[in-house]
Parts: sequence; structure tokens; C-alpha cells
Amino acid sequence: MLLGLGAAAIAPHAAGCSRARPSPPPWPRTSTHEGVEMIELFPQDADESSPLVVAIHGMGDRPDRWVDDWRRFPARVQIALPRAFDPHGTGFSWFRFEDGMTDEQFGSAVGDAEARLWKGIAKLAGKRRAIVTGFSQGGILSFAIASRHPDQIVRAFPVAGSCPGPLLPQNKARTAPIRAFHGTADRVLDVKWGREAVHAFKEQGNDAEMREYEGVGHTITSRIHDDLWSAIQEALPPST
Repeated sequence: MLLGLGAAAIAPHAAGCSRARPSPPPWPRTSTHEGVEMIELFPQDADESSPLVVAIHGMGDRPDRWVDDWRRFPARVQIALPRAFDPHGTGFSWFRFEDGMTDEQFGSAVGDAEARLWKGIAKLAGKRRAIVTGFSQGGILSFAIASRHPDQIVRAFPVAGSCPGPLLPQNKARTAPIRAFHGTADRVLDVKWGREAVHAFKEQGNDAEMREYEGVGHTITSRIHDDLWSAIQEALPPST
């Protein structure tokens, strides 16, 4: 009886208080969504309801090498760092990329990797629309995701990337907006391929632009890094 009275006495007061905001989840944390391994970060007291930013690493890299940088992102967002599928050197690779591949073969390899990765992103995102970015292979996948999922992507930010012909929009197909970044001295993925991809998106009536960096090779300089983060922040909802 006393326990019952105590609960009854507390309940009206609790009901009158504003609901406590749930504690943000511990992070970094490792998770798997539809077979895609990810590292999740929650800077600025973010939680699973915060805007989602997906950052996709390049060939030979791995997501744990990106944690120290992305954990300092200056906005309240959930950040997902997915891990590529196939071992490559000391890291991983998203898809096969070899000299002599036809555009159809390359498009098939990228398309298959994108489909696998997207299942994990979509599961993690739930009803949220995501922002995607990536470097090199991650930049290529960012273009492909923007092309294939216009309703689920807020904006894509490929860095040193391009898009295979079979995955480019056709017949005035709508895509997610794209803001690409590319060095003019890139010897791994020539800037002309980034230009051609952006032009192909624009030619179909889509919102696509590329910022070029004179003399920069296949890398993310501090200037590209700062411009990328500023662009991502501009794409976030005003309350973020």
C-alpha cells in the first residue's frame, strides 16, 4: 500500500514536467546494417533522430582512420562511416577497378557495390534523408547514390570522383543535388572525368556543380576539407 501511494504521489508531478531528452548513445560505436559494417559518431550531443551524414572512404582506406577527424564535425549530426567490402592492402575496396575495363564493366562493378552499400544506408537512415560524401571510390559511389536515390538524398558531395556512363541520369531523370570537389592535377582520377560527370547531370536538368582546386592531386587538402565541411553544414536543416 505504501509503495502504491508513493507511486501515485509522484506520478502527477512527473506528468507536469517536460519530458527529459534521451541521453545520446555512447560513441564511437560499431554497427552492422544489412551486412554493411559502420562506425557511427554523434558529435554535438547528436542522437539517432539527428540529420545523417554518410562519409565513404576510398580504395585501400578504412573507416577507423576517419574517426578522429569526423568526430570534430561542428554540427549536431549522426555520422556514419561505412567499411568497404573487400580487403585491399591495409584497408578495403568497394569495387574492382582495373585497366582495360569497359565502361559497362566498370558501371556494373560500381552499381553492384552501390546497391549493397545502399541497403545499409537505407536501414540506418530509416525515414530520414541522408547527406552523402566520399573520396575517390567513395566519391564515385556518392555520384551513383545521387543518381539512383534522388528522394532519399539531401545532397551529395563527391571528392575526387566521377560516375560510370551506365549510372549517369538519362531521359531527364531527376537526381539529388551534387556539389563536387576535384583537384586539377589529379593523376589517379583525372579532373576531366569529374567535369564530364557533373556536365552529364546538369545536361539532364539536375543541380550539379564542381569546385576545382588548381595544382591539387588525388588528395583532400585542408582547403578542400574546410570547403566540404562548410558545404555540408549549409545543406543541414537550419535548426541543426
